[in-house]
Amino acid sequence: MKFHDEDIKQLFAKVKNDEVFRCDFDSEKSWKQVATYCGFSEDVSELKHTWRDWLEFYIWQFTHVIAKPLAVGSVSFAILVLGFVSSVNASLSALPGERFYGLKTNIEKVQLAIASSNGQRAKLHVEFTNRRLEEMIELAASTKQTDIAEFPLAVDRLKKEVSDIQNELTLEKGTELAQAVGRKADQYANTVSSTPKLSADATKKMNEVKQILNETKDQAVDVMITSHEQTLTPESSHELELTFEKEYARVSALSQIKDIKDLNITKKLQEQGLYRRAFQLLKEIELRNTPQE
Repeated sequence: MKFHDEDIKQLFAKVKNDEVFRCDFDSEKSWKQVATYCGFSEDVSELKHTWRDWLEFYIWQFTHVIAKPLAVGSVSFAILVLGFVSSVNASLSALPGERFYGLKTNIEKVQLAIASSNGQRAKLHVEFTNRRLEEMIELAASTKQTDIAEFPLAVDRLKKEVSDIQNELTLEKGTELAQAVGRKADQYANTVSSTPKLSADATKKMNEVKQILNETKDQAVDVMITSHEQTLTPESSHELELTFEKEYARVSALSQIKDIKDLNITKKLQEQGLYRRAFQLLKEIELRNTPQE
């Protein structure tokens, strides 16, 4: 049904005096009727909020407006961190030529740069030398062409690592490094000796490694002896005694019956605290019993 303007005018004329459209409309009475009908409270007094209401409101605001973006950011950050940690863990076992090897060596440089003491640097140098040795041995045992090609480079990296140790041993505070090298000297030698059968070129490089390791060990012993002579401390005496005992046992295993007298002399020299001469005599015994290549 459609209404036209004239129809609407006539409708208004009929209802213009109806009570509903009068100005004495009672809003309160009307609200009570509406409230009763809709199930609302008839109390229309001003609503007052307690501190608990405000607290709950701000907590809701924080959890919905602030916490969600933070949570998303935290998850993203965690993913990045976990990814980096996974890469670092993977790099620890990486060999030269592999994907994460560059990360491995860069992390080592950072560790040395932020080392807070000579003792910490000494431990790092020894640990990194162990890694270069292990890398070299693993490549030497491999039959992969890529690993065989990387072997000479692994030898050069080891020689560089040992050269860094030698440079630090010349510094005034190289005693802790010398002691660390002294503890690991036998392990270095055993690791090199455990290499499988190599080609002529690889054998030549391995002999170079043996030579530079022996030179480093001798240098470390010299630093320990000098430190012991200048500042006699229980710690330096103990370290030097341990190093001597290991060297004495190693040389004794190489010696013959004719060397027993000299071995006994080295013991007496050591007991008198004359370590420099004792180590020199052990070196002479070793040279006498080492085949010339």
